[in-house]
Amino acid sequence: MNKAYTNMRNFWLDAKNLENRNGVIEVGPDKIAVAGVEMAIADDGGSVKHLLLATNSLGDSSLYFENNSKSGLGGVLGGHGNEALQTAAAHMLAYAGKLTAHMQRLAAGENLPAPSAAGQVRLFAVSKEALFHVELSQEQARDTENPFYPFFAYSQQTLGFFRAQQEQSAQGRA
Repeated sequence: MNKAYTNMRNFWLDAKNLENRNGVIEVGPDKIAVAGVEMAIADDGGSVKHLLLATNSLGDSSLYFENNSKSGLGGVLGGHGNEALQTAAAHMLAYAGKLTAHMQRLAAGENLPAPSAAGQVRLFAVSKEALFHVELSQEQARDTENPFYPFFAYSQQTLGFFRAQQEQSAQGRA
């Protein structure tokens, strides 16, 4: 992972960034305040790039991805003013709060492992005390019988709203 991407990733994985903000809601028995998905994707040249989609209980959401630009990072901020995106992100957070018992637990501040290979997905949930995660193949994540399917499906729906937001923004500049 490149440095710019790692910096944004670490920001979202640290619940301390929410400590002094009003309106933070902690979801589920493990008091989750941030949830998201990280994917590893092979680019056209065969290099593995990472994509991170995260949301918090304040309704803030961001999408970051490694790219071949000078900074090495692309991203989109979203959520506010887009009710459909906020709703999908809230559902993703709610499912994350329900699934922590089925995820691996790390102490707050420990490093979240990146997805192990292209085609892998890491779902994560962050509280003040812990970081929860699970790695699945995209095939497993898309299996409607998998208990993590709703979490992944809402992340993909949120990602779709980000794409639509970017397309609308690009059309407005044209």
